[in-house]
Amino acid sequence: MAGVAVAAGAAVSACFCTMAIDAPYRQRARTLCQGALAVPWVVLTDVPGDFADLPVRTVAHQPTGPMAADYVRRAIATGNSTGAAAYHDKRFALQAALEQFDTAIFLDADSSVGALPPIARYPAGLVVLPVVRDSIAGHLRTCGGWRLPDFVALARKLTGDASILDRARWCHEACYAITRDGREAVFFEAWGRGAAFLQARQTFSGEGGVMGLAAAMAGWEVEDTLLTAWARTVSHEGLGPTPA
Repeated sequence: MAGVAVAAGAAVSACFCTMAIDAPYRQRARTLCQGALAVPWVVLTDVPGDFADLPVRTVAHQPTGPMAADYVRRAIATGNSTGAAAYHDKRFALQAALEQFDTAIFLDADSSVGALPPIARYPAGLVVLPVVRDSIAGHLRTCGGWRLPDFVALARKLTGDASILDRARWCHEACYAITRDGREAVFFEAWGRGAAFLQARQTFSGEGGVMGLAAAMAGWEVEDTLLTAWARTVSHEGLGPTPA
């Protein structure tokens, strides 16, 4: 796959990726990919055949926990101690993209893109939208505070020190870029451990916090200015669980 052109005419090694589990999100992902076929795509999906007519790389995947449609079918509540969909699985799409590219840009399947802004040579680590400019602890005090005790326990398990929650950043998870530098293995290993820990406690949401913890463990800074142009061209539906 060719690199993605940047404004100066050079090329960067970058790939887009998304997760499309269940019919509503597979259809949204098809629309998303069709709107930006000039760039390479990796789609993590439970039905790869739904993308057979598109020039994208599919990665077959069965979710590790309940997804959005499951909450509708089973009438499970979200936003409380029963958790929310297993969006930690996004990491598998990113890992697949980074097998061939230096930078993986993740977009939620229920997003749409206008004219793509130039894709820069992003610094190693995480580049996020400036949506949540707060620490993990600070964000959890104002949004989904029922998760805070689980994150305290997780921080102690991963680092031995819960105070890291006051230093590590919460990462807005609808649109972000990860650029590899050799420390991505630490990042994904920590994310995997965090996902398993929280899911065992029936806390399926909070990937933005786990990403922030994992980035801190990898020694990555979380940059939040370089994707500002994307905020003007990427629209995120973000309506939560959607029936098929």
